Amino acid sequence: MTEDRGTGEHGEIRCVGRALDLLEIMQRAAPAGIRVADAAAQLGIDPATASRMLATLISRGYASRTPNRRYTLGARSLRLATGWVDRLMLLAATPMARIANSCGETVYLLQLVGTEAVTVARLAGNRRAMIAGEVGPSYPLWATAAGRALLGSLPRTQAPTLLPPEPFPAFTPRTKTTWADVSAAIAEGRRNGMYAEEGEIDPFLNCCAAPLQHGEHEEKLALAVSFEAGRPERDRRAIAQALRREWRELTWQI
Repeated sequence: MTEDRGTGEHGEIRCVGRALDLLEIMQRAAPAGIRVADAAAQLGIDPATASRMLATLISRGYASRTPNRRYTLGARSLRLATGWVDRLMLLAATPMARIANSCGETVYLLQLVGTEAVTVARLAGNRRAMIAGEVGPSYPLWATAAGRALLGSLPRTQAPTLLPPEPFPAFTPRTKTTWADVSAAIAEGRRNGMYAEEGEIDPFLNCCAAPLQHGEHEEKLALAVSFEAGRPERDRRAIAQALRREWRELTWQI
């Protein structure tokens, strides 16, 4: 029997215990993440074993790789990082409320986790609504405004490495399925500071989004507003303006 499959005096399975210890290590390091060598040293195991453990956690959604090749919590375990999520909600609550009250639409705060845009907080578009901090759902990076805002905050060589092989999966006839099209949309968003999506996930919904972080920051965040596709152009402009008014100030607070 190998050491990893052994049991302690209280019947603990070592490999399970180490996996839980690894989750706690990543929780303490969130959102910056850890290196394989750091994980191995703290767990008292060799780097190859630590790498296999991290790969398993990634495959199950409990860990993810950051753009700078560190490892952090995945979408399924992001709730463990309560200190980080609570801080984001505290900083974002007032700006998100102003946006929701201004345009009457739902506002989302999303974070790049592995290869997905994961909702960290949501605020419905009415004055009585409270900000909701439940983590999820997750969205594909290539087909959403928030995903492109997150990709746009990365170095240009890193962004395509987070996407699946072409053609990318299509959710509606309007989904962009090639890197050339997605890259063009990202370039346009970089130019005007606002990323757009029109019926690419849901044919009846559009979305505007803006990144909250500059490229040198480790954690990548975005604010997004979703709205019905049939909204007139003046309403679309008002939504974009409400989002722009808030994201600059919030960026420097986080």
